[in-house]
Formats: sequence, structure tokens, C-alpha cells
Amino acid sequence: MEILKMTCSDQKELVYRVWLPENKNIRSVVHIFHGMAEHGARYDEFALYLNGLGFAVYAQDHRGHGLTASDDELGWFAEKEGWKRVVEDGYELSQLIRATYPSKDIFLLGHSMGSFLVRYLITLHPELYAGVIISGTGASQGIVGAVGKLVARVRSLSQKGRNPDKILDNLSFGSFGKAFTPQKTNFDWLSRDEEIVQAYIDDPLCGFVCTSRFFVDLLDGIKLANKKKLIRKIPKDMPIFIISGANDPVGGFGKGVQKVFDLYHKAGIEDVTISIIKGARHEILNETNRKETYRVLGTWLETHKSRHSR
Repeated sequence: MEILKMTCSDQKELVYRVWLPENKNIRSVVHIFHGMAEHGARYDEFALYLNGLGFAVYAQDHRGHGLTASDDELGWFAEKEGWKRVVEDGYELSQLIRATYPSKDIFLLGHSMGSFLVRYLITLHPELYAGVIISGTGASQGIVGAVGKLVARVRSLSQKGRNPDKILDNLSFGSFGKAFTPQKTNFDWLSRDEEIVQAYIDDPLCGFVCTSRFFVDLLDGIKLANKKKLIRKIPKDMPIFIISGANDPVGGFGKGVQKVFDLYHKAGIEDVTISIIKGARHEILNETNRKETYRVLGTWLETHKSRHSR
């Protein structure tokens, strides 16, 4: 793995990681968008697996996350339209990937918050991608989301929304752990693998409380990702693979994930697949049965390499 930097169009410096197959024989590229309050390095094991199949892997640390963020920037995107800015960052890295490998397919993989980012991205620039994997996503929050956004906007008026907001954090995720008993930590909902959960807790770049302005951006993003008018802009032949744990509270324990599948299916997407992993929680790539999930995703990627990739 190599850690690199790129300068975005607004001069922000973005840190990203690259994993390349040892033999440098690259068949296609997978571009990963990580989730909220984590970073790209957590995808190392999966990236190495994909390297073994001949895929190069790229993953940026989003603004407000990981090595891209300074200590006072954790959980902060921007003063306005932060969601669209982070999507643009990812698109600019994809353009760099395309310039580096002009004849190779680029697949997107977005997890959790990253799933909403890539779902919006493929409505804006679908021509760049050969397919997308959507992991740990959810459906529109409807009136609950609208009320939440109103509360977040009001709370973001203080200190320009830069303060870590424990109240919004608790309103958003406080109930997630209650479904899992006995509850040993506040993050048991992430995975059944206790070592993974503890490593997340021990990582200073994971599990932090995001700012009130961030929650405004996140709710914007969830709404955009589920907007039917935008979804209709996705080419009908765009392959989409939606995958989630059956015990993932973000996806409504499968019910919200099914709604997302129905959105794409009703929009006429010809190749949309859904997979609900029995027993798995939110982080399917960090679950106790993750190797099986790796194989499922690897098979889908190999099956969907387009004819022009060489």
C-alpha cells in the first residue's frame, strides 16, 4: 500500500491510498469510498484480496476524516454544500485513476456514508464507471429525515456548525446498539467480530463525534441518493450490486435495503442485484464471515468487467 496526496480543484489536499497487485498486471480498478467516522486504511485486508484477483484499489480519506483531516477538522466537510464537495473530491480522484489507467474499468464501492456518496456520484458522472457496489446503505428517512435536518440546521447555527454534536450523534445512532444484547460496547452494531470492534474503538481516527454541520450535509446526501428524479439519470445498463448485513440497523435490518433495491429496479436498471447476508451486522467487510463476502464481491467484479477493458 502506498499513501499519496492530491490537490483538489479548490486547493484542498486529499490523502488517498493505493494498493497494486504484486505483479503489476492490473485488470481493473476498484475505487472505495469509506464510511462516516472511519478511514481508507480499514479496507486494507479487502484491498489485498482484490489485488490477488488483479484489481488495483484506490481509497481516499474524505474531508473531515483520516489523514486528510487535521485534528480540528474531524467530522467537518465544509461551511456550505459539503456533501457535493466530497462527491466532487471522489470524482476528481476517479479522473486521476482514469488518466493513469485509460483502458481499465473503474468500479465504485461505497460503504455506509460512502454508499450514499457513490449513489449520488453515479447520477452525475455515470460514464466513468463500469459498475457500483453499494454496501451498508439505507432508504430515505422521509418525514423523520426532514425533521432531523431541521434540527441539525438549527444546531449548526452555533459556531458555524463546527462543534462536535453529541446530541445529533445520539439521535442518529444512539439506538443502533440496543438490538444487540448483551451490549458490550456502543459499537457492537458494527460487527460480530469483537477484535474489529475494539480496534475501531482504539483508533483515534474512528468513532469520533461529527459536527452539527456535518449532519446537515449527511441528511442532504441521504435525500439526494434516494431521489427518484436523479436515479432516473443512471444508465439502464449500469450494473449495481446492493449488499448488506441482515442485522444492519442502518439498512433497517434488511427492510430499508430492499426499498433501495426497489428504487433502482423500478427505475429500469437492468442489472441490479441484492444480497442480504444472514447474521451480519453493519460492516460486512469486517464481519466474522468476511472471507465469504470477499469471494461474493470478487466474483461479481470479475463477472462484470466490461468487454472494452484490456
